[in-house]
Amino acid sequence: MNRMSKTSGTSKHLNVLVPEAQLPRENWLAIARVHSLMTKQLDRSLRDIDLTISQFEVLMILNSKAGLSQQDLAQCLLVTKGNVCTVLGRMEKNQWIIRQQDPHDGRAHCLHLTEKGCDMVKKAAPLAAKQVRLLMDSLTREQQRVLYGLLDQLEGSLGHWI
Repeated sequence: MNRMSKTSGTSKHLNVLVPEAQLPRENWLAIARVHSLMTKQLDRSLRDIDLTISQFEVLMILNSKAGLSQQDLAQCLLVTKGNVCTVLGRMEKNQWIIRQQDPHDGRAHCLHLTEKGCDMVKKAAPLAAKQVRLLMDSLTREQQRVLYGLLDQLEGSLGHWI
């Protein structure tokens, strides 16, 4: 028997019948599409204040976890240390961060926000929060809770792959 699932929503994929065997792939594609679309919209908003999404993510992490090493920051961002170095270099030029030698490990650097970096957080955080609210407005609060629970469960199951 060819089992089918019906999806619903307000996108071009409204009421599309998806064969059960294709659900994992279609869900993955939907997650990737939504991530890409939301990232592009947030990027447009942040560009208004001359900030990239990568820089925004670094600012937000360092705002809550001052003194992280570059390696720890890379792990938080799920990228390589090399990718982080490029972003940090630009942020250092903008005087948003400083790298200080780790007192416990002379080979490592601890990352801290500067006053300019803190000012940028104060500008960027409300802008990003407003944009995310707008992007999520198509879902009710209950749908957002369900979505969060499902994505949290999925992320938890992926932990052993990283």
